[in-house]
Amino acid sequence: MALLVVGLLVYQAEQTNQSLVRQVDVLQSQIQDLKERWYGAPAIYQPPAITNTDIVFFDVKGSTQGQLIESLDHADLCKKYPPCASDPAVPNGVAWGLEGGNLVDKTVSCYSPSTTTVAFREMVVLPRWTPAVDGTVKIPLVERWNALAKAIYTHEAGHVAIAQKGIADLNNRAQQLSTCDAVFTFWDDPHVYDKLDADQAAYHARLHADCRPEVGCIPPGWMGW
Repeated sequence: MALLVVGLLVYQAEQTNQSLVRQVDVLQSQIQDLKERWYGAPAIYQPPAITNTDIVFFDVKGSTQGQLIESLDHADLCKKYPPCASDPAVPNGVAWGLEGGNLVDKTVSCYSPSTTTVAFREMVVLPRWTPAVDGTVKIPLVERWNALAKAIYTHEAGHVAIAQKGIADLNNRAQQLSTCDAVFTFWDDPHVYDKLDADQAAYHARLHADCRPEVGCIPPGWMGW
């Protein structure tokens, strides 16, 4: 009988301990949840300005990573800012950021080839997320978003650098021509941008060969993206 009582007391003590452990786990989970609630810190990543480049934002909605991904995927950037350059690594044509450029003036004026510079201005399209600052969004999600936004910016800034160098090279070639008519013919050539397009494609190939966020490439599944 004494052994039975002792056994019962031990069992009850174990049950009590297990109950306390569960209560502690619940409390720790609640404390962690409170700690992870976002009230504005860390700040949402803001992309730096790029020389001679307009930054256009498209809004992304959601309070979970899944919702953000869905919003990014359905932004339809390639329909709003066509055409998108093909990328074999993204066969579905979904883009989370874009880069492009246009002539500042639609016509080229030339008085002397050596002094004629055709001005271009670049544009990048980047995602913008403005979560509610009320604790409904978690800090880890903000940190993942900031990492993603920075990687997208880095990627598009790389395209801008290539474009600006390519346009500078084209202007330099045109300035070596002997007549303004030759300059007009040069810029009217439908293949004038072929090398620039090839350089942009080669940039994609280099990124995919060594895909790292810090150089503007997002590996599949990186940080849940």
